Amino acid sequence: MGNGLKHCRQQHPSFLYEPLFSSPILEEAENENLRVFSAKELKKATKRFRSARVVTTHDGSVQTFYKGYINDATSAPSRTKTKIAVSVMELECLQHSTPRPKHVWISKEEAESLGEIYHPNLVKLLGYCYEDTKSLLVFEYSHKGSLHDNIFGKEETLPWKTRVKIAIGIAQAIVFLHSINKIPLHHELDMHNIMLDEQYSSKWLYLDSKNKLIGDKGRIVATTYLPLEYAMNGHAGVKTDVFTYGVILLELFTGSKGGEICLNSLDIRTRSFGETIDHRLESDYPTHAAAKMGRLIRRCTKRNWTERPSMQHVLDVLNYIACKY
Repeated sequence: MGNGLKHCRQQHPSFLYEPLFSSPILEEAENENLRVFSAKELKKATKRFRSARVVTTHDGSVQTFYKGYINDATSAPSRTKTKIAVSVMELECLQHSTPRPKHVWISKEEAESLGEIYHPNLVKLLGYCYEDTKSLLVFEYSHKGSLHDNIFGKEETLPWKTRVKIAIGIAQAIVFLHSINKIPLHHELDMHNIMLDEQYSSKWLYLDSKNKLIGDKGRIVATTYLPLEYAMNGHAGVKTDVFTYGVILLELFTGSKGGEICLNSLDIRTRSFGETIDHRLESDYPTHAAAKMGRLIRRCTKRNWTERPSMQHVLDVLNYIACKY
């Protein structure tokens, strides 16, 4: 183990990406297995759509999820030993005479396109249902819930190493999506949409940021997740995502919501960021790694978007922190 660590420390950070995680792919074969469910099947699988989780994200969108069980082999509703848990997301039905504000709509064609995208740090789409009265997406179930609930909704704390692992997973997903389509993703980057599996690996519930919200009249709403250039003139690009990711890093490592912390006062010195780190960690974290993390967050949230690093560089730094400390 010691020799492996020494070898890891000798590598340039950019070389750490491949060994740590499996490479991303566009898995077209997976789309052949995308299951078309009926509303009746999903009603049975979810015990009559018993509500499990309702989320309002930072941009005001409302997402409703139901926990259900399907057969691992046939994808039929199941309560046997072969069952697997799934998360069923309700979409706004366009047939409603009065659409509910801020609910997400994704067409059948868009759902099929989502089914072609696979990455270990994206929540996997298993199937969908489009009927007159129900529009639903079926995803793999994330047993540890959302990052938001783990950071803000629980007394027990996530260890430093687990938080770094989570940060790397999110960054990997963003880098992958940037590599296949250089469009801004910040609308979907949210602590609520970052899910954790049983090993606390992070998986982003990505729905394709081109989609519009039902009831959204195009207003630009300033939030702590969005940089000044977007709030002022609507400019958005991949560096907008870097800012949003920086705020998520800040929340992840401080345990405080972005609005409660003045980003401009975040000092890059060890002592200052050490005072900001989640108090539940006490002193159980490497101070040099914390200092480097503080500097990374400060760079990601620069006012001038041209001074922010690329997401690949952010990932390299995170991998370096994970390996060296």
